[in-house]
Amino acid sequence: MTLPNCNHCQHQPERREKDGALLLICPVCNNRGEGSKCHDWAVASWREVNRTDLPYCCEAKPVRFKQRDQQWWAGCTGCDKRTGGFMSLPGAVAGWARALR
Repeated sequence: MTLPNCNHCQHQPERREKDGALLLICPVCNNRGEGSKCHDWAVASWREVNRTDLPYCCEAKPVRFKQRDQQWWAGCTGCDKRTGGFMSLPGAVAGWARALR
């Protein structure tokens, strides 16, 4: 199965495991999906954070998703516009799209 490159720096993700959970992460810029014990979910979350169809905020720079304190945040890498506090990665993706309508 071929995974998409990181949409920030175009590198392939590397697989990391911690406490039995798989995490796909970019070794250059640390863009990452959600860590999961389910391989399919880890792959799906990597694809989700590297979607090319999400709206851009400014300067045509891709959105970056981050998890902090068990909440997901989305932010523009160009102007620092942020939205967050979501309990799931899909929620953060939907929240970003909603914030830019």
